[in-house]
Amino acid sequence: MFGLDINTFEVKNYFVQKISKSTFAWRVIEVLQGVSFSTNYLMFYKWHLLKKTSINEINIEFVSYCNLRCKLCSLDHEKPKVRMSAQTLKHFFEDLLSDKRFRSVQTIHLYNAGEVLLHPKLEEMLSIIKHYKQEAQKTGKHFPKVALLTNATILDEENSNIIINSGVLDNIRFSMDGGNKEKFEEMRLRAKWDTFVKNITTFCELNKKSAKPIPTGIITLVEYENKLNTTWMSSEFKKLLDMVSGYELRYAHNWGGDVEIQELKDKKKKEYKVGCSLLMHQLVLLPNGDITVCCADLNSKGVIGNILKEKLHTIYMKPQRLEMLNKFMKGKKSEIDLCKDCETF
Repeated sequence: MFGLDINTFEVKNYFVQKISKSTFAWRVIEVLQGVSFSTNYLMFYKWHLLKKTSINEINIEFVSYCNLRCKLCSLDHEKPKVRMSAQTLKHFFEDLLSDKRFRSVQTIHLYNAGEVLLHPKLEEMLSIIKHYKQEAQKTGKHFPKVALLTNATILDEENSNIIINSGVLDNIRFSMDGGNKEKFEEMRLRAKWDTFVKNITTFCELNKKSAKPIPTGIITLVEYENKLNTTWMSSEFKKLLDMVSGYELRYAHNWGGDVEIQELKDKKKKEYKVGCSLLMHQLVLLPNGDITVCCADLNSKGVIGNILKEKLHTIYMKPQRLEMLNKFMKGKKSEIDLCKDCETF
């Protein structure tokens, strides 16, 4: 997505908005998604024709908690606060990079439910990833691209320099919802607009001066009453969008049914839908070493194993996950507790 100019994003968002209003268009998309899922299911899990996994992205959650209370987020702030240890991160990369079947992984996302920058040893964690990235490059092994998403509320000059100087990231994105200052602070509770603006500005200035600037982006949740374009947004909001490499405007989803969104309340749950791209192509590593099946599972309901106790590929092929894939293949989404109330992807 990075490297695309803003006009390209405006065109994309225009078509997304048009499609969202067309039942026929969505049915066509769902059929195509179903064909893709079915093909992958047969190739990877039924006939075992490919000597690699179906996973193309893995999320790594450094901490299980967040400093914000965003109104469209399903994170349970009462659950235990856990930080990933350096040893757990090393264990993960040793396993991942030693197994040729996981060369299918194209991207590692350094985020999930918790805010990445809250990890007290952020610099050490990034240095571990850099070590494995360099080792892979030396031996000619594949290493996934590394992306980070942050709410930027504590992205001060010190953290900015840590990230920029780490030499780890292939892109970084910032969450900036709303469309103006008032709506931003209403949607992203505890976040202060002025601090956010200062942090993004500081990061972009430092990043621009670096030897190898990191491509930047913004993800903005837009309320359903607004269009997926910038014409109605405040000038200060649009100024920040212009500051980064590219941006993406989105309508909110319901986080597996854990967040009630009025505009989605009356829509069918699509029990008939064949397949889910997240379940097919994604795994999430949690701070304690647990693996869950999907980034929409912010509260660890879909945990299927722990990398400190078993190999990543063993977890990937766990009966619980295979059964979920099988039910989606048969259009039995309603029988999967984790997924039955989700919009699906």
